[in-house]
Amino acid sequence: MILAFFAVFLLGLFQCFQQARLAWISRNVDGLTIFQRRSYLLKAGCSASLGLLALIGLYDATKGVF
Repeated sequence: MILAFFAVFLLGLFQCFQQARLAWISRNVDGLTIFQRRSYLLKAGCSASLGLLALIGLYDATKGVF
């Protein structure tokens, strides 16, 4: 059961960083307004920070186990 939760966590973490990468790439597309560029920049920043906080939480959880 724990392995299933860990697998879902890793899939979500991978998806966070993948969304951040795609948003970072998408902000340089020609024809976007400045508001759309800022939107993609904000989305990339939020996704990356969520992934980073998840890694910090994983570290904190493993610190309590071992």
